[in-house]
Amino acid sequence: MTGPMRTNALRKELINITAAFGLARFPALRRSLREEWLYAADLPGFCAPDSLAQIRKKLAEAGWETREEQGWLQLRKAAPEPPEGWFEGPFGPEASCCLSLLSRHKGTAEDGLTQRLLIKAGEEGAEAYETVCLRLHREWAARLRDGKKLPAVSLRYFK
Repeated sequence: MTGPMRTNALRKELINITAAFGLARFPALRRSLREEWLYAADLPGFCAPDSLAQIRKKLAEAGWETREEQGWLQLRKAAPEPPEGWFEGPFGPEASCCLSLLSRHKGTAEDGLTQRLLIKAGEEGAEAYETVCLRLHREWAARLRDGKKLPAVSLRYFK
């Protein structure tokens, strides 16, 4: 069972940026169904093209990447550290395994996909978070068996 969704700092930033444009309504802001994107907003469906271009410019200035796709604006931003107000746990045994692996095998390159998976799962709740950690644990163990490096992910995502 999931609890009430928390409005983390990334969502707040998106809300503040779009609110500054005085739109007729606030855009629907959802977790993206695509792993490579964090959120999706329905801005293209009701926003004038020039307003949408201005919003995208402002988002880019704030570090957001965007792509228009099937009436939605896909959004992502690097989050080397978990966003404020994100997930408070509980962190289960799979999160502990991920923490242990990362503590013993330092990552080499930032991994935006892992960040997005963890942020979205954290918004869904503890069960979804543990499921994502199980996936990462398996993937990372396989990488290590193949002699590959782990991604650089903040330990704060797991504790």
